[in-house]
Amino acid sequence: ATGAATRSQSPRRDLEHISWTKSGRAMTAAAVEPTRSGAGVPSTKEAAATNSSGSPTRVLPETRDKARHDAKYDKKKSKGKDADGEAGGDSDKEGGKEGKRKLTPLERCEKKIRAAKRATRSELSVSGGEWQKHGYAYDPKVLSADGLGDDIERISAKDVSVEEFIERFERPCRPCVITDAMEGWAANSEWTYDKLRAKFGRHKFKVGSDDDGYAVRLKFNHIHHYVNDPAHMRDDSPLYIFDGSFGDKEGSQPLLKDYDVPKYFKEDLFRHAGEKRRPPYRWVVIGPPRSGSSVHVDPLATSAWNALISGHKRWALYPPNAGLTKPDLKPKGIGLDGESVTWFQRMYPKTRGKEWTEVKGFPKPMDCVQKPGEIMYVPDGWWHAVLNLDHTVAVTQNVVTTARFPKAWRMTKRGRPKMSAQWLRKLRTARPDLAAVADAQPWRAEESAGEKTSSSSSSSSSEESSDTEPDTDPAFVDANAAAMKLNRLFLGGGKAGGVVGDETLLEMARERKERAENEPASPKKKRAR
Repeated sequence: ATGAATRSQSPRRDLEHISWTKSGRAMTAAAVEPTRSGAGVPSTKEAAATNSSGSPTRVLPETRDKARHDAKYDKKKSKGKDADGEAGGDSDKEGGKEGKRKLTPLERCEKKIRAAKRATRSELSVSGGEWQKHGYAYDPKVLSADGLGDDIERISAKDVSVEEFIERFERPCRPCVITDAMEGWAANSEWTYDKLRAKFGRHKFKVGSDDDGYAVRLKFNHIHHYVNDPAHMRDDSPLYIFDGSFGDKEGSQPLLKDYDVPKYFKEDLFRHAGEKRRPPYRWVVIGPPRSGSSVHVDPLATSAWNALISGHKRWALYPPNAGLTKPDLKPKGIGLDGESVTWFQRMYPKTRGKEWTEVKGFPKPMDCVQKPGEIMYVPDGWWHAVLNLDHTVAVTQNVVTTARFPKAWRMTKRGRPKMSAQWLRKLRTARPDLAAVADAQPWRAEESAGEKTSSSSSSSSSEESSDTEPDTDPAFVDANAAAMKLNRLFLGGGKAGGVVGDETLLEMARERKERAENEPASPKKKRAR
């Protein structure tokens, strides 16, 4: 007994109760297997690790791994404060050591929503009420369509053929609203908030991005609560789903079966770049009133179609040939915060004033209210902003077609050079006619001198535009030199400033193809064959 007492007071015995760090992972005596069963009086932790028979119990590897994982990520049982400093706001258990209780499902839902708000707009304090600081929810004029024009032509898919659509709208780069093109879609009946919750309640959809550009996601169960909660629906610019990965994730892929690509947009040239390499191109868009997309131009000279399942969307569009730039439509100093509702309240009225039209010489916006069952077509280069006037559900895709390929190629070549190289390789096999057009494209023609590129993949976040470095690919430069030589000889009359148009480039491509077919193969090429 004396020996046992001596052993229990030994330094080795005390060390078993001390926490230490090994390889950056905190480990405690609870994760240590006792080497002897009768060495002194067991401590509380040792007693917990002893089974009912009195023999020591080995701590399982899973227990050690969990302890290491929790220590690595600095997890605590109760944080005590949320991100805004509210006592006990975001802990899974509330109260002190006495009276601990788990959060209810509603409280956990609210916790996730608060976290999403902080992540998507870190400049606003959730607890301070800054999500509702403008009071837009109390102003009926914010969502009013009174006095708005109906400036976009409407056509029926039953009356207009694909060929006519290309000549009337694609080639001249004109927007339109398409009706009678969504008949038979399962989405018309299945994409309601309640049915989506029943099918995809546990699936997480993207509702924004954090300050580092990472996606912020919420389960549809939480989104359903958010859009039906009167307190949240007082937010100036509410959270809304704008998910570009729904077709790639197993949990949401069934949505792809509920709609069909309209006949006018079946051609999708970016598909030749490969599904993994191509930019995101399709989004499911579900938003409450006052949500939407601030003014922007879709990236890489893509055109877009937006099919509205339910609700109403307000659109404002500005033509690409008006010389408008981002500083014109999103000036500093007027309190714009990147949100659609703020832009419509503070900037849109200015674009209808005399200074805008008479002094600056810019055109007024083309207004339109999109109704359920209608598809909005927005050609490449058009500035546009969208505001949801009520609860809306929609699907949208960006496309590149043959009629708009030359500009899309120039933008992609400068904005996404690696992807464009892969795209061109595939086009040489699948569409050699377009590959020839790409080869004949000038490096920096006058018509593309003011073009901006953006590799952003989302039409809601593609507001940033930036020029890229000039392309120095030798083959591309050679094609440009040949094009500019023809330009000087035939188009410009020897004078600077001639323009190489798309029709001319197509003719040049055809001539080059004919020469390549008629030229005899060189000895090296014959040997290679």
